Amino acid sequence: MEQDEKVLDGPELSDPADEFVHEEGEVVITGPLRFSDYFAFRLRYSYFSVAALGFWALVLLIAAFLVIGWDKYDTTAKVLLFVVLGFVLVYQPLNTALHTAQLTEGLKAQNIEFRYTVNSTGVLVDDGTNREVIRWDMFRKVKETGKRYFLYVMKNSAFVFGKDVLGEQDAAFRGFLANCPARKKG
Repeated sequence: MEQDEKVLDGPELSDPADEFVHEEGEVVITGPLRFSDYFAFRLRYSYFSVAALGFWALVLLIAAFLVIGWDKYDTTAKVLLFVVLGFVLVYQPLNTALHTAQLTEGLKAQNIEFRYTVNSTGVLVDDGTNREVIRWDMFRKVKETGKRYFLYVMKNSAFVFGKDVLGEQDAAFRGFLANCPARKKG
């Protein structure tokens, strides 16, 4: 008598989206990644974070050299320091804007739109191809500005939700944010 052999593939993996149970009153945000939102995140991370301390130290050092040694430097040294200072203060943000524009235009060209479903479980992210659930306990930090919410999953990676996109759903979104342990820490 022959026995059927079973191939052991290991435990069956469940779809992470199966963890997400839809609720009444959940917030649904759809649309492409917007340049303004992504650029705001890149500026916050690149220039207004602990990671940017080296950038600002360089700016202050160059400015100090200019102020302290103004009378000691010849014209060539002054021009060189101004060029370096201008490079740091103009080129870096311009480069950030160009990179952001390339990324957002690339997503538009591929016709990728995101759908975020927010409820008491967390955030279900769906880009048409992939679906992923980010539970509230997975967020490291939540920041709110006058125009946006930044939900950080890592120190250099965040979901950015513009308040203008949320519109009337802003109060419900804010209510779901109350479940986020990172928000409770402050």
